[in-house]
Amino acid sequence: MKLTINDINEEDRGILSPCGIACIGCDSHTGEGFKAANDLKKIWEGSNILDISSIMRIKPEEIETTFKVLTTFIKSGEPGKCPGCFLGAPMSEFCGIAKCVKSKGFWTCAECEDYSIDSETPCPYINPNPIPMADKGRMTRLMCSRYNKDTINNLKKCRDIGYPAFIKELKDKVKNGWRTWHVISNEMVFTEAMKK
Repeated sequence: MKLTINDINEEDRGILSPCGIACIGCDSHTGEGFKAANDLKKIWEGSNILDISSIMRIKPEEIETTFKVLTTFIKSGEPGKCPGCFLGAPMSEFCGIAKCVKSKGFWTCAECEDYSIDSETPCPYINPNPIPMADKGRMTRLMCSRYNKDTINNLKKCRDIGYPAFIKELKDKVKNGWRTWHVISNEMVFTEAMKK
């Protein structure tokens, strides 16, 4: 199926990233994690959990550390303000995939003839860039690992049914409770990549 960015309404261009992440289900997009952190902090502060920590067999310093982490997370930004990678999310500023896709006038890698969905390395263009995220080939591998190949499955689905049908399906999926964190790997993919 021939894919083109012209099949995507402007308001829908932030719901899928160039590499295939379902941005619409991401916590940075929905803000659900921010709300949960804020609610938990308020509940714990309101119930003075420090006072009953010994009854709960929790060390007071662990609760204080958790409060600090929650506070830092809450202050880190506004909930749900990520527009999606295609529309300029912070990561897209240095992402080799986002830059490549936009330079070609595409919405996603699914439009690229060189992108091989059936390969372990879908993007064949791997360069020895010192920053893995700046290299589109290495970044594709990182995304495939981090999202347990959900990114590839999304792009394959785009090729199979077209962008409009995929967008409708994705919106329904998220409306019914699916979130991107359901497919994220427990591996420290980016942490390990940055060590190399």
